[in-house]
Amino acid sequence: MIDIGLVALTIFAYLVAAAWQLRFAPQNRGRLSKRSALLGVIAVLSHATVIGTQVSSQTSSALSLVDTSSLAFLMTNMATLALLALRPLQTLLIGLFPLSALAVLIAAIGPDTASPVALQPGTIIHIAGSLAANALLAMAAMQAIIVSIQDRRLRAHNNSGLTQWLPPLQKMERLLFELLLIGFLLLSFSIVSGFLFLEDMLAQHVAHKTVFTISAWLIYASLLWGHHYLGWRSRSAVKLTLIGFALILLAYYGSKLVLEWIL
Repeated sequence: MIDIGLVALTIFAYLVAAAWQLRFAPQNRGRLSKRSALLGVIAVLSHATVIGTQVSSQTSSALSLVDTSSLAFLMTNMATLALLALRPLQTLLIGLFPLSALAVLIAAIGPDTASPVALQPGTIIHIAGSLAANALLAMAAMQAIIVSIQDRRLRAHNNSGLTQWLPPLQKMERLLFELLLIGFLLLSFSIVSGFLFLEDMLAQHVAHKTVFTISAWLIYASLLWGHHYLGWRSRSAVKLTLIGFALILLAYYGSKLVLEWIL
């Protein structure tokens, strides 16, 4: 049974944290609001409890499409909050937290369409690696959008609004490639663990998932190689990052949508 009060608390904490950071950042040169960080931690803890309750109440050991989306946002939020101590990722919270609130709401009211599966230790390792990779690559995609907006404003000699309180573009690009590198390594681990531990990586009903995932891996590999050896920067990085993440979304959510909602 889903705790409606806990769901409401999670959504409220996410939305207030995002709104407070949006208000705080322009007046404080983009710094992180301690109140937003605290509310973010509360939201993540309650979000984790909500997902735990949803999973324990299901009759299957698989997660449905809506539950997976909620879990993906939880993993992304946890990674973002953890990395805030090392990198200036606070701008991501303004967009990430409202989307997380929406994912929690949809998961709370959506149907359970998951099919029963038996989870072996190897499968759990693969799933954990995949979720971690998706979390970092989702952060990279959001960072790419911010870099794109900042780059366009600077090229138009418009240093007002968002660009006024963001870190320098060069620093934002370096952060983007750091996220891409970590996400790429986790994605590589996910692919290798899939071939090692799963028996149906090339089965007909998931072959497209494998193809999309490997295609995304090739795009990220090309981007990182081009950045290191050819000096590719913001425009190329943004385009390839978003294309790669779109393939990741098609690989997992596309297959879940077809299997659960269409077939």
